[in-house]
Amino acid sequence: MPSWNDLGAAFSTLREIDVAAIREESEQPVVIACLGEQPALARAVGLLSRCEGQRYGPVGLNPLMIATLSELHRGGINTERGDILRRADLLLVILDSREPIAAPSAAVLKVLADLARPTVIILTYAQNTPAPLDDPSRALSYAHVVALPDPDAPQAADLLAEAIYERLPAELHMAAARRLPGLRSGYARQIINATSFTNATYALASALPEQLPIFNIPFAAADILVLTKNQAMLVYKLALAYGAPPEFQARIREVLPVLGGAFVWRQLARTIVGLIPVWGIVPKVAIAYAGTYSTGMVAWRWFESGELISGAHLKEITDEAMRTGRERAMTLVASARERGTEVGGSVFDELGRRLRSIVPRKK
Repeated sequence: MPSWNDLGAAFSTLREIDVAAIREESEQPVVIACLGEQPALARAVGLLSRCEGQRYGPVGLNPLMIATLSELHRGGINTERGDILRRADLLLVILDSREPIAAPSAAVLKVLADLARPTVIILTYAQNTPAPLDDPSRALSYAHVVALPDPDAPQAADLLAEAIYERLPAELHMAAARRLPGLRSGYARQIINATSFTNATYALASALPEQLPIFNIPFAAADILVLTKNQAMLVYKLALAYGAPPEFQARIREVLPVLGGAFVWRQLARTIVGLIPVWGIVPKVAIAYAGTYSTGMVAWRWFESGELISGAHLKEITDEAMRTGRERAMTLVASARERGTEVGGSVFDELGRRLRSIVPRKK
């Protein structure tokens, strides 16, 4: 879960309203060097490329440069392939933990370490990540090492995606998901959780002025606008990540009937138009979290497979999101109270700016 210290990032996310910029982000070039030995290498490539059951296949150029460590050892890196390695956004190395690292492969790993590129090493069939790795030369110490106990397990693709997102630059996550279907569900979870937290922190930061009747209705209207706009951006990012055509208005029109009440902040509006006493802050934050989470889940299923979530299933999702939202809200409120002095420089400065924008100045 993101921490209270991420509040500045949360407000930055809320200001992200440039549809063209989001589209450009999804279309950025991505280069992932996928290295290892067979058959583990082929299995990992299959996990990244698998799109069974998805509405859309990969979009754009294949970002994978695939090579075995043996090939790199024989050919060296002073080649066109070496140039790709030097500018790769990520080096993904797949090793079978049941096999010792051969001397030629170890030599290649040392060369890769010297490139100083973001690196992930996947140890297939390992039950846990060795610490330290059985690597006297420490050629692997520079990398993020992850165990993948069963490459054939249903959750294997998500584990691989999580490891990749740990090192791949954040601005390339959506573009990578758009090109590699195996990364999409991992991206969906990531962006839904992050946006839900963003809206929850915004709801908390805007709650204090609502204790004053004079400020209540303007803030309520502004909050609904900001939170709903952020939901729309979430839906658009999910659409692009899942390979949907990039026309923003078409994607929103497509998904509105599917989202129904999950997208519209009616429940939130009923809650915040009236005065919210101090004890009402937690419910407001929980609703902001749950509304965003539910919207994201419904849009995720729609763009992934065209699934129409039933009303009963949506209620289950929303109820679970409300429980999680209350927990997140209580944690955020407690953190804000405990660190009021420190937070004052960020949250209450923001509130002050909002107050000055509404209260007329004396002439």
